[in-house]
Amino acid sequence: MKRILLTLSAIAALAVPGAALAHGSHHHHGTLAKLSGTGTSFAGASATASGSIAMSAKLGAGTFSAAITTDLAKATSRSGDRGTLSCAPSTATLTLTGATASNTLTGALTGKTCTWTPKTGTAVSAFFGRGTVTGAGVLAGLTGKTGKAFLMQKSDGTVKGAVFAGSRGERSLLFSAGERHARHAAGDCGH
Repeated sequence: MKRILLTLSAIAALAVPGAALAHGSHHHHGTLAKLSGTGTSFAGASATASGSIAMSAKLGAGTFSAAITTDLAKATSRSGDRGTLSCAPSTATLTLTGATASNTLTGALTGKTCTWTPKTGTAVSAFFGRGTVTGAGVLAGLTGKTGKAFLMQKSDGTVKGAVFAGSRGERSLLFSAGERHARHAAGDCGH
């Protein structure tokens, strides 16, 4: 349970430093964007999120939107002395629009939405997903490649996240390692 708590805390803080995000998006042929916004409750069967691209070398200061659908009938829960973790299969439609509106990245992602409800404190929910993306403008070369995303929502409705798209050989090691750790610590919640 300690690992789950630490993982969700790390997700909540989005501990990926801004410099690492910029480094990954500048030196790889994929794109990496740090997201910040607000949304409706990720703990429900459907949710939306939107806001700004806080950092992306390829997209600039653009916007994002996401629509998440969660199959709550297939949710699994684990309870411990510190709280409960509930995960269910989810899909999301994600759109990133760059500062130049013709530069876009869209994807239909499949994954899980998990909610950590501690016995003390407030709940945190996160969507983890991956799928094929379509790029336009400067991102046209990403069409058909794999996109991966984390979207985390605090109890006040604020959403933070990160998105990467590119071929397997181009993935940011920091992003991939963080995703693997989060999935493992949350009982493979991301797959």
